Amino acid sequence: MTSPGPIRREIRVQSDVARAFELFTGHIGKWWPLDDYSVYKGTVAFEGMEVIERLGDSASVWAEVTEWNPPHSLALAWHPGRQSEEATDVRVTFAADGDQTLVSLVHDGWERMPDPAAAAEEYGSGWLGVLARYAALAEAE
Repeated sequence: MTSPGPIRREIRVQSDVARAFELFTGHIGKWWPLDDYSVYKGTVAFEGMEVIERLGDSASVWAEVTEWNPPHSLALAWHPGRQSEEATDVRVTFAADGDQTLVSLVHDGWERMPDPAAAAEEYGSGWLGVLARYAALAEAE
């Protein structure tokens, strides 16, 4: 059985590259749609080299940072609600595009998931709404 290929999503945000990176990483809790995509519907933040969701005394590591190159790129071993052995690969790049920033997300590594095709399909549609919320925050800032 062949694993699905990478999901690629791009969005332009009304921000310079440094601010776009800062909004993505430093303010993820403001734009991430926790009602739709979370473990606890708590709060989420980059903490050191991890992305962690918290609610009360409960915590869930969503990802480990595998590349940190501000303000140009970051990569994550992504596994919200799952064990790290099932982590997929998320890489986000930030590039100047006139007075905007082109934010490109590539999500791959589906072969580590129990149902690669279903996971790729879910994330393929999910990233659209997630990135739209991020762009809306950049527009409002």
